Amino acid sequence: MNLRIAALIACLAALPAAAAERFAIIAGNNVGAAGRQHLWFAEKDAERLAAALEELGEFPADHVTVLKGASAAEIRSALKEAEARIARAHAAAERTMLFFYYSGHAGAGGLELGDEHLTYPELRAFVTGSAADAKVAVVDACESGRLTQAKGASFTTAIDFPVPAEDVQGTAFISSSSSSEASQESAAIGGSFFTHHFEVGLRGAADADGDGQVTLAEAFRYTSVRTTSGTAGTEAGPQHPTYDIRMSGRGDVVLADLRRGEATLRLPADVGATWILRGPHELFVEVPGAADALSLALPAGRYTVERRAREGRATAEILLARADVQTAPALLPTRYERARAKGGPQPLVLFAGGGVQTMPLANFGLAPAIRAGARAEIGELGVRLRIDYARKDVRDQALAYSLWTFGAAVAAVFPVLDSPALLELGVEGGYRWANQRLADATSHFAGSPTAGLVLQASRRLGPLRLGLDVSVGASFFHVDGGSATARPEASAALVFLYSP
Repeated sequence: MNLRIAALIACLAALPAAAAERFAIIAGNNVGAAGRQHLWFAEKDAERLAAALEELGEFPADHVTVLKGASAAEIRSALKEAEARIARAHAAAERTMLFFYYSGHAGAGGLELGDEHLTYPELRAFVTGSAADAKVAVVDACESGRLTQAKGASFTTAIDFPVPAEDVQGTAFISSSSSSEASQESAAIGGSFFTHHFEVGLRGAADADGDGQVTLAEAFRYTSVRTTSGTAGTEAGPQHPTYDIRMSGRGDVVLADLRRGEATLRLPADVGATWILRGPHELFVEVPGAADALSLALPAGRYTVERRAREGRATAEILLARADVQTAPALLPTRYERARAKGGPQPLVLFAGGGVQTMPLANFGLAPAIRAGARAEIGELGVRLRIDYARKDVRDQALAYSLWTFGAAVAAVFPVLDSPALLELGVEGGYRWANQRLADATSHFAGSPTAGLVLQASRRLGPLRLGLDVSVGASFFHVDGGSATARPEASAALVFLYSP
């Protein structure tokens, strides 16, 4: 019995200490001072970050206040209410943490909330003076480096600072840009660069040591590098996140525990690739492939997963149920897709299949046909060669005959749709030979040029592509030795495409 008690005591001692009471004020405002351009995503940034903190950061929903389009007075009121709750938690001998976040316009006068301002000194004074053991303030706004610069901090691309943990005391101020830089939004990612990467970092991309937890230090390192590189090519130029950390203690402030996620998607080690996920609630994740496998904590739902690399792009659909742990499939584009996505020269693509064909003859109807061909690219256009063979026994009133045809055509095609199906349209010209054998065994052999339009729609199906190949045009020939005439004709075939 004593051994059992000792083992129980050892297990209890190994359990982590109870998490601190965590309170968050999350504010977003699309409207700045007079003359400022209306922002697209500041308020959405606030919604998404709040959801990530509730899901992964041990911030109970009733401890998270989300303010969209709020006034300065409303933010002050929310901060005071949070401070009162922090004081009550302290009275109960509980450790506490305050997390403040703002996305919107800012300038020399501080945070811009419509025509009102919340100055940097006021914000710093409130955060620093809070009774919370650990205080973290994150501001995603233009010139927000003034918040950190007030204590003499400057931006750096080599971030190395200690951030203590649950027994920590002190403050951390983080801004999305230096004091003279613009913070930027992106329509492509549906949010600001900084907040997008900060959220993705919390969901696992920043977990550098792979321990299943994302600390403030890890989140900032990841977000800083990704924000600077992501804005390097923009018109406004790169933005450099800054920080001012004044904390003491041991360990790290854990902002996200990946085990709390509704579902987990593991991305394989994939240096040089970029993974893009689109999921429920407009969730967008863009993360670079790493040397080691990466686990992302995500909301349950249906996702489109896209892998982009030098050799091209490929996509898949994944359904993540609650408590699911899935690994993304190996998304390797076929050589056919690869060349089309890059727009450059493409290896040979072969296709073959069967279908039907018309002939400009009375009462001919449809003849079964087989089709084969090959395509490649020359410059911006695809060039393809196809051959067809068709045969049919025909009865035209009193005339009975067998007819076989063999045709070849060359087409120049260009893409009109490239995701998720490839649709190509072009013009073609060719020549057809036909042999008509009558009931008395006499035969007539003739040839005629052809011209028309070609359309091919295809989609990846495992290692192959399945396509519908359609040609519509005219055949030019002489009828009964008379003058040349043009008659309409068409063909369609279901084909499989393969790149050797």
